[in-house]
Amino acid sequence: METRGEADMTANAILLVEDSVADVYLIQRAVNDCGQDIHLWTMADGAEALQFLRIANSVAPVLTPALILLDLLLPKMSGTQLLAEIRQLPAYQATPIIILSRMDKEREEAVCLQLGATAYVQKASNFYTFFDSIKALVKHWLRSERAREEEQS
Repeated sequence: METRGEADMTANAILLVEDSVADVYLIQRAVNDCGQDIHLWTMADGAEALQFLRIANSVAPVLTPALILLDLLLPKMSGTQLLAEIRQLPAYQATPIIILSRMDKEREEAVCLQLGATAYVQKASNFYTFFDSIKALVKHWLRSERAREEEQS
């Protein structure tokens, strides 16, 4: 069994905060398609995600995600509330947080960017478009082992 160093694990770790089972499945498939070295944690509500981030940073910094994908409509704590809370944690102030939502982009995007989101991506209603947009996001924000191998060829 191959072990990875701490830098490798955090460089390819994503936290997905999404309560839609269908969207989680689709995003998991898109991430898997980007490379086997990407670790994806999924949380179904904002409170659970905030607790995970606080514990991960204090107990095991190796579990700190390099990218956070965040839905806005979440149970227990909204995505905007979670975004504001995450940006208050020093360990995550520079972590890219991409908002994935079906809400009205014009109305919500400005609020999210003001709270510290890196980008706002409206979820496509078409399966293939949504799948491709997730793959593009992951490839842009994370350098997977597959991408590094392709660069070396």
